[in-house]
Amino acid sequence: MARPENLPAVLAYFNGRAAGYDAAGRRGLWAWQRRRETAAVLALAGPIAGRSVLDLGSGSGFYARLLAARHAAPVVAVDAAPAMLAQLDVPTIERVAGDAARIDLGRRFDLVILAGVLEFVGDPGAVLANACRHLAPGGTVVTLAPPANPAGRLYRLFHCRHGIDITLFEPGRLSRLASAAGLMVTASRPVRPYGMVHAMVAR
Repeated sequence: MARPENLPAVLAYFNGRAAGYDAAGRRGLWAWQRRRETAAVLALAGPIAGRSVLDLGSGSGFYARLLAARHAAPVVAVDAAPAMLAQLDVPTIERVAGDAARIDLGRRFDLVILAGVLEFVGDPGAVLANACRHLAPGGTVVTLAPPANPAGRLYRLFHCRHGIDITLFEPGRLSRLASAAGLMVTASRPVRPYGMVHAMVAR
């Protein structure tokens, strides 16, 4: 769910760039940053093989593919942008179009990934609460979001050029949102220059 005023711009941006999104992520500085983010996400996610995964706000499915390749099963990818979901062509991954804050899949998962989604939504706490509702006992939520630092502000400026006002997260804000959503942060890793990864469990 994007901010109400952001939603048309967010959907237009990601639907419009869907066809080349994965290729762009394999080049230049983005590829360098993504490799480092991936290492942090995997480190905080813990064991993957045999665990069920919900990639909530999956985009084109970068993490869904990665975790399926590491023998997670089942893997479900949820995103609001149909063109982004259409890029995810792995038969074993279930694709569901929907709002990350409101969708109800009627099942729970060992691992919920929220990577690159919380900054775009109107109510990050509602998305965290929905992640908690979909979390199996003993499961883990892993978030990747931009901190409120100079590099984060440059990232925000990039999206402002496309009419999108993203949220940056000051120290402690995600922990407070997680607590209100029924989650507790158990570990955190900065991914400089503009990423922060958190692992959370149900309180």
